[in-house]
Amino acid sequence: MTSACRERAWFWALAAIATGCGSSLDKPPCADGHCGSQVSTQATGQYNVERRLDLLFVVDDTPAIAPYADQLAAGFAALANELQAIPQPGSLHVGFVRSGSCDTSTRASACGLRAPARFLDVKPCNVAENSSLSVPGTIGCLSELGAADCAPNQPLAAALQTLDPTNADWQGFLRPDAYLEVVFVAASDDASGPPDAPTPLADFVTRLRALKTDPSAILVATIGPRDCTTTGDVDAPRLAQFTNEFGANSLQVGLCSDQVPHVVDRIVERLNFAYAPPCLTKVRDTDVATPGVQADCTVVARTVGLPGGATLERPIPSCDTGQSPCWHLQTGPCGDAGLGWAFYVDQPLDECIDGDTALVVECLSCADANDPACALPQ
Repeated sequence: MTSACRERAWFWALAAIATGCGSSLDKPPCADGHCGSQVSTQATGQYNVERRLDLLFVVDDTPAIAPYADQLAAGFAALANELQAIPQPGSLHVGFVRSGSCDTSTRASACGLRAPARFLDVKPCNVAENSSLSVPGTIGCLSELGAADCAPNQPLAAALQTLDPTNADWQGFLRPDAYLEVVFVAASDDASGPPDAPTPLADFVTRLRALKTDPSAILVATIGPRDCTTTGDVDAPRLAQFTNEFGANSLQVGLCSDQVPHVVDRIVERLNFAYAPPCLTKVRDTDVATPGVQADCTVVARTVGLPGGATLERPIPSCDTGQSPCWHLQTGPCGDAGLGWAFYVDQPLDECIDGDTALVVECLSCADANDPACALPQ
């Protein structure tokens, strides 16, 4: 066995994977020594990142919101369906708080949340971890805050109080590795602070940004009074100004059923992205007489960040010999090298795992860079 193949055998034994370099799942193809001077080459490409989003709705529950009750109910139903369409795996926290001045209660117990939870905890594959209702059912129920609270409307103060790390009632909602989106639902403008001296907006902006080490992980949206046939700022100057402080991570829409779901458009765009597949430029064609590339490769899905720091590794077979999900080769860009061989999985891995997954690829290659068996795709 060559030293390169010996290293490969050691690598996969250490990883506890019963698979070889190629499509057979028994032993590395170099194990019988037939590889001679050939070597292997590796590449790793991100397959997915477990998508985490902490979504807080701060809802005007004063009499001013009453005329919009039907529109909001329909809008939140559509929004819940859009959240369920976020590519899996995903992890979602959804909370609703009041922004009126007197009532600080939530609808957690009335909406099937198991005490002491104040927010919905959705695990990958849309499993409502702490609710007896469905995800859409829980979101719809939590949003029904009514219009009986006393004025004035104080959404900025309510949001920062909820998200304060010292707030024991909301411990666990805000996660350091999750996106945070705060959505204000308001029929009137913010009046946070003493009646004769509202708290400066800059104070609220600073406090919200301080919750994340990466400011790009914070998004702010406002659903407010505005003609729904127009665009631009809502008719609530303080909330509009506060929202605009977050630039490209901000959005303002009107209190209309067809506009409510759009407040999560930007975060869905962030989460709905595809990673470039792993790509190799030196893949040996084991049978140059046969059209196409007869590659001798191993592809493994490696998931990290599991509970207790565990790592899970699963072999993915070639589509030439195995069942889906399986891998296949396509020509694709390989950095500065131009075209190479990109490794794709034919369908999403059927998993509900709370962790980040990468594809680790290793292929039989050529010791001689000029070997025609490792010619780059044309």
